[in-house]
Amino acid sequence: MPDDFSLIGYPVPTSSSDSKSGLFLVALCPPGGVFSATAGRALQDVADELANETAEHPGKSALPDREESLRVLHQFIERTGKLSRRALFSLIHLNLDHLSLINDRYGWDTADLILAEIIRRLRAVLPEGCFLSSIGGGHFMVLTPPGTTAVTTRSLVNAILQISSTPVSLDMGAIPFSISAGWSVYPQDAGDANQLILAARAALTEANRTGGGHERRANAELTNTYAITSNLEKDLLKAVEDNALFLKWMPVVDTASQKIVGHEALLRWNRPGHGEVAPNLFIRYAEEVGMIEALDSWSLRSACLAALRWPTPLRVCVNVSPVWLVNERLAPLVDTVLNETGLPPGRLQVELSECRPFGPSDIAFRELSRVRALGVRLAIDDFGAGYSSLEKLRIYPLDQIKLDRAFVQYLGEDMRADEIMYAILSLARSLNITCCAKGVETEHQMALLDANGCEEVQGYLLGAPVRDSHVPHLART
Repeated sequence: MPDDFSLIGYPVPTSSSDSKSGLFLVALCPPGGVFSATAGRALQDVADELANETAEHPGKSALPDREESLRVLHQFIERTGKLSRRALFSLIHLNLDHLSLINDRYGWDTADLILAEIIRRLRAVLPEGCFLSSIGGGHFMVLTPPGTTAVTTRSLVNAILQISSTPVSLDMGAIPFSISAGWSVYPQDAGDANQLILAARAALTEANRTGGGHERRANAELTNTYAITSNLEKDLLKAVEDNALFLKWMPVVDTASQKIVGHEALLRWNRPGHGEVAPNLFIRYAEEVGMIEALDSWSLRSACLAALRWPTPLRVCVNVSPVWLVNERLAPLVDTVLNETGLPPGRLQVELSECRPFGPSDIAFRELSRVRALGVRLAIDDFGAGYSSLEKLRIYPLDQIKLDRAFVQYLGEDMRADEIMYAILSLARSLNITCCAKGVETEHQMALLDANGCEEVQGYLLGAPVRDSHVPHLART
């Protein structure tokens, strides 16, 4: 700075217990200029006003921001690399659960007060040497000091989660809250700053998926899954537009005659640069971002067209997400596809996974009744692994239940699994609903199901899924 500049500065008073944090208000006077006699007092008044603003809204300005967090993270990595014995440290990504709900219910000002109290409690529980920052939207980052092991970090994370055990006391009353945490360890879980952040974010996403108030440590599978889904929407849209999806076929076999009576269409996607993506991953993602109707429409239309080319008019089973039901658009779609393709309605079986909620029961019943009135069969897939199994049997007009493979896996090995299976089969018979068991892999399982009246089976014992370009098990009909 040139010698002829003038400068005055005043510290902004703060109640922060962090001795490293300090704010200063600085004024510069250009060459040839001078400060008036009252300039110092005016600057001090402004500093006091800033201090009051910080005290009233501490959640907004009391912590370093995202940019500062990244800079300090790089410093931590550099420091540990210079140590003679490479030390560990952890990155903990925290978030206030259901912040949007808190904003809607209590208002933004109240949410700021809750965030401010969270910061106060975090500072009280974090050990010396930790770095705490706010990265926006109710999210916080904690960096533990070099030398912090994974075991010590887990203990710290559990202590952090415990700060939500006491509600925040405000004028309107006590407001409960919860925190979720995802954490990663350097260099075990990632070798650079960006990957360490990605790993912790992936772990936090998994913790939030279970409802919040939990913690998860990063691992290679979680990080890889999160990285895959980060750009999934764009690629999935392109896959639908470019007709890049395909079907695999799993035979459905009559237990008594051992003959194939149908084929289940399994939607698959070979993502460029990634290979074949696990169906539960991209289908679940499509449901979350509102793309599932495009996938289901493609799958239903393609399966019906393929079934018309089969040498024998077997049943074609197509999985459809229950999210269609609440908008009452499933019946119009099925009707349109049947008219376009010319497939007889009696050959189509629409299957809805029980692992997804069906929405309001009155709306779901109305829509499923419309589908069945078209002459189409209805089945509940993954029966026993989802929501309110028996309630669905009571309410909805079903033709078949497809037993989840978890029941079949332990047949003949676990007495309780056997008894549950027998009870389900007996219940289905009394309701005049057929059963199809999935995941049959041994002759013993097949024999038990046959002996107890399970009408149909699927599994690798009877035929693995194959591409529609070559369907050898069609010849076995």
